Amino acid sequence: MRRQLRFTGVGGQGVLLAGEILAAAKIADGGYGVKAATYTSQVRGGPTVVDMLLDDKEILFPYAIDGEIEFMLSVAQVSYDQFKEGVKEGGIIVVDPDLVHPSPEDRQKWKIYEIPIIRIAKYEVGNVVTQSVVALAIAVEMTHVMEPEKV
Repeated sequence: MRRQLRFTGVGGQGVLLAGEILAAAKIADGGYGVKAATYTSQVRGGPTVVDMLLDDKEILFPYAIDGEIEFMLSVAQVSYDQFKEGVKEGGIIVVDPDLVHPSPEDRQKWKIYEIPIIRIAKYEVGNVVTQSVVALAIAVEMTHVMEPEKV
């Protein structure tokens, strides 16, 4: 079954790395996985998005289809605002509440979960650099796209 996920943030937050890890894990597990990333020319600070497509069958069209993305995780308001419309109605959106503030309308359209990703990375894991791995763990746990130990 084809699964479409999206991570958004700004350059330097590790969302592209998280997408790369998930797609590679799916391939290593015998499935198919691709990631398509969009980012600005800024090294750090510009809006970033990575879409991941995971399937047990060959993926012939390697891009997520806006309106069909089932899960999005966002750690930057600018990227959240720019890319949220790609999530299907009723889909899941995870935001870091310290950085992203969904509108009341967004809360009616999507299932929004607030998880302090950066605080977890900094204070529970012990290093803010691990935020992409924390985000990846949250996505895997919430979507069940793969068994966690295979990622």
